[in-house]
Amino acid sequence: MSLRIALVESGTRATHIFSRTYLPRVGIPTMGAVLKQRGYDCDIFFEALSPVLAEDLRAYDVVGIGSLTSTIESAYRLADSLKTDRTTVVMGGPHVTFMPREALDHCDYVVLGEGEDAIASLIDSIEQGKDPQTVGGLAFLRADGTLSITESSGHVDFAGLPSPDFSLCPQMTSAKIPPIITTSRGCPHKCTFCSVTAVFGRKYRFKSNEQVISELKPLLHRSVCFGDDNFCADPRRAKSLLREMIDRDAVPLRWSGEMAIMAALDDELLDLMRNTRCRTVYVGIESIDTAALKRMGKSHQAHVIPRCIENLHRHGIGIHGMFVISPDDPLDLVGKIVDYSTQADIDTIQICSLTPFPGTQGHKEYRDRILHQSWRYYDGMHVVVRPARCSACEMQEEIVNQMKRFYSIKNVLDAYRPGRAWRIGYRLGGYLLIRRWARENAGYIDRLRTGYYHQGMKGTSLFPKGAAAPTIP
Repeated sequence: MSLRIALVESGTRATHIFSRTYLPRVGIPTMGAVLKQRGYDCDIFFEALSPVLAEDLRAYDVVGIGSLTSTIESAYRLADSLKTDRTTVVMGGPHVTFMPREALDHCDYVVLGEGEDAIASLIDSIEQGKDPQTVGGLAFLRADGTLSITESSGHVDFAGLPSPDFSLCPQMTSAKIPPIITTSRGCPHKCTFCSVTAVFGRKYRFKSNEQVISELKPLLHRSVCFGDDNFCADPRRAKSLLREMIDRDAVPLRWSGEMAIMAALDDELLDLMRNTRCRTVYVGIESIDTAALKRMGKSHQAHVIPRCIENLHRHGIGIHGMFVISPDDPLDLVGKIVDYSTQADIDTIQICSLTPFPGTQGHKEYRDRILHQSWRYYDGMHVVVRPARCSACEMQEEIVNQMKRFYSIKNVLDAYRPGRAWRIGYRLGGYLLIRRWARENAGYIDRLRTGYYHQGMKGTSLFPKGAAAPTIP
């Protein structure tokens, strides 16, 4: 086959939640592996690792660009610089899935939802000169400028996908393959602020234990991150995998992953996590107020949280507590979360402002209170919805100030616990990150203070040219 293909994960230079712990997402290297299986010449690139220059990408026939909402502006700039008669530009990811008409002002095709099947079929159709209408899960503009969205064939066979192939990335050496492994897709929960279920569905799909073990084997000397949106959502499967890791001598130096708070009530699961050297888990606590939890679509109640935290610590597992402040929450809830976290001895925390990402229930619920559509600020760290009980600036400043309070020098120095000395370094990282973020975003806070964004939204539309977002099966 003659087509040369490049796949790019867009990035940002701005400070964000994962600035100190960046790991590439596995979507691009998985698609690269799919195309490689079909015999295509494919390279993959990550803007977060080093600049990806448009002049270098013009050597390729097809360039696919994946993006989150917070990096979409960078993705659009790259796409605009590649729009020539020779290069076909394809975009994918959760943002363009729900904003395809916006994206098609910058690219030739939008892959909707999960992209492995669609990108492979699209490349085949380009190679063979076929009508793109035959490709499922695709958006493009017809010759008359109208939007065409083809019907998707449904979710991909996740268990049948090849493992991500980071060797396709010229920016990496074999010794620097990112230690991230994603074992599942989908999530049974339906949080109002999350786009996971909108894109991947609520039915959990897994790789085989055999495939996960094969991906783990080269990484046993490193700290591994399981990139699942909810590693323990199916406890039976999680236990099966952890037992097999022990039985087959596939336990890494240490590992981390994301889990829902209620999984911490399962002592058998936590024993297995401890025995496989789990260092810390990223726990979606979200709020300490039961009414707020209910509004966000969470299934747990506030009164069980202390027991879950205590159980994790009793098993020697650290906790990164993830909290979300809703636009309907009172301002003082932010400080109460920090007080609670300190008293419960949560190791590290993040406090995000609920962000109405396209495709989420929150986007529908708060669309009349959205301050702007400057997408680079849709990263969870910026207030982008007008709160009900205070100004946006007051909420933004309170989140920053309370994060600074949690990550104070005193709390850094007091972080040591037997068996958890790593807390000092982690909290020091938080200390540096929140202060760097505040310096970088002083201008954004000033614009909130002056009401700039509220005034700027008058008469604008979040859905360009009136196009509705597609429904992903």
